[in-house]
Amino acid sequence: MSDWDQPGFAADGFTASPRDQASGLRRLFGGHSPQVVAFASGHAACGRTTLLVQSAAALAAAGHGVIIIDENPAPNNAVSAFGLTARSDLFQVLQGERSLRQALLAAAPLVRILPAARAARELDHANRIAAAARLNLASCLMEMQQDVDFILIDTTTRRGGHLSPLALAARHMTIVVAAQGASITHAYALIKRIAQERGRDGFQIVITRARSRAEARAIFENMRRVAHEHLEVKLDYLGASLVPVTENLAEALLQRLPPSIDRSNGFSLPTAGLARTLRIRGAARPREGLIGSAVLDSVL
Repeated sequence: MSDWDQPGFAADGFTASPRDQASGLRRLFGGHSPQVVAFASGHAACGRTTLLVQSAAALAAAGHGVIIIDENPAPNNAVSAFGLTARSDLFQVLQGERSLRQALLAAAPLVRILPAARAARELDHANRIAAAARLNLASCLMEMQQDVDFILIDTTTRRGGHLSPLALAARHMTIVVAAQGASITHAYALIKRIAQERGRDGFQIVITRARSRAEARAIFENMRRVAHEHLEVKLDYLGASLVPVTENLAEALLQRLPPSIDRSNGFSLPTAGLARTLRIRGAARPREGLIGSAVLDSVL
C-alpha cells in the first residue's frame, strides 16, 4: 500500500482530517501558505543563525507570524539566542510523545521556535523512524503552516555535507556565504551537491561579513556566473550583511521570494510524498499597543 492509499490520506496527498478540511476551505476563500525558507551554509562561522534570528524578529515586528525550525545542535543556536531552553524536540512529536503545541517555544511576540536537532539527525535514518512517525510528520507539517507567514529553518549539515530531508523539502533554499575563500568554496560545493542529488535549480544567496556592499555583490556575481556555466543553476541575490552581522533579511524575504507554486503547501514535496521519500532513503497579526503576554497568547 502506497502512502497515497494509507488511511487518513486524501487523494491529493494531504491528511483528510477536519483540520485539513478547514485548511481547504480557507484556501478556497483566499487563504495562503507560508513562505518556507531553509537557511543553509557550507561552512561554519558565517553568521547564518544570527541572520536568521534577526530576520525572524524583524518579520514579527512587521506583523508577520514566524516559526523557526531549529535543527542546529550547537550551543549558540536559535533557541539560546532567545534565552530559551528546549523542553522537547520535533522528534518527540513524530514519535507521538508530545504534541506540536507542547514542543513549540514562545520566543517573542509572533515568533515561535520548534527545536528539531534530534529530528534532523534521526530523519536521515529511515530504519529508525516508525511508520506512525512518518505519517505524523505529514500532519505535523500541515499543522505548523496554520496561521503563520514564514517558516524559517536553521539547517544543520550532516556528515558528508548533506542537509536533512525537511530542509531539502523547503520551497526556498537560502545559502549564507561568508566573504572568505573557504566559505565560498564550501557554499559552491553545497549548491552543486543539492542541484545534482535533488534536482533543485534555484537558490537565494546572502553574503555576510563583507567589508562593503560592492565586495558582497562582486562575490555573488562570480558565484552566479560559475553556477550558471557549470551547473545550469540560477542564483538570486537576496542581500548582504556586513561585518559584523547586524542586519536582517525581512524586506528581502517579503519582496523578493517568488510565491509558492502550490499555495496549499509551502514545502516542495506533498507531505505524504515526503513521508514516502524518508522511507525510501532508509499567526495572527499583533494588535496595536499590545506587547508581551497578551500578544504571545494570540499566537499560541
